[in-house]
Amino acid sequence: MGQGNSKLSSDDIKKIMSKTNYTNEQVNQILKDYQSVNQDSKGLSLEEFKSFFSIRFKDYDDASILQMFKIFDSDKNGRISFKEFVGALFIITKSPVSDKLSFLFDMFDRDLNGYLDLEESYNILKLALNTSVGLGFDVSQAGSFAESLLNSMNRNSHGGITKEEFIKKASVNDTFVRMLCFYQSYDTLLY
Repeated sequence: MGQGNSKLSSDDIKKIMSKTNYTNEQVNQILKDYQSVNQDSKGLSLEEFKSFFSIRFKDYDDASILQMFKIFDSDKNGRISFKEFVGALFIITKSPVSDKLSFLFDMFDRDLNGYLDLEESYNILKLALNTSVGLGFDVSQAGSFAESLLNSMNRNSHGGITKEEFIKKASVNDTFVRMLCFYQSYDTLLY
């Protein structure tokens, strides 16, 4: 498949289906949506990626969308190919909770030091609060819950939370996962 990926062979569709658990209809819908924002057929630019995901992730700021773009641009060419796009949607919608939390950690570990420092933890807290209010959580309950969860995580000598600690504590807490909008039923909002 080339950058623009305007057509998929039946083998390409089968490979995507086997790796993602998407149905044939879902793969075709994803391709159609991808093509609708991929104006020059060279892969999604950052602006095209933002236009697609900012509608679906209203509570994510530009810095978070940019970090998401960087994570999903696996070949680091400044464009999101269809393969990378499908991979992004899979992580957000159908992957196991631990993979979603690993992605979230990577998205917020902006200095790439392998730890969530206080500011990075605060950014996750802010996201959890914003999305949880949109999902109908009481804001004070959601805030105290998210804060207590993050405070319960063991911090290293530098005050950071490791990825393993974050995934371990957050994955066993269904409420936190739902607050971050990575709940299993969220996939129906996308595919």
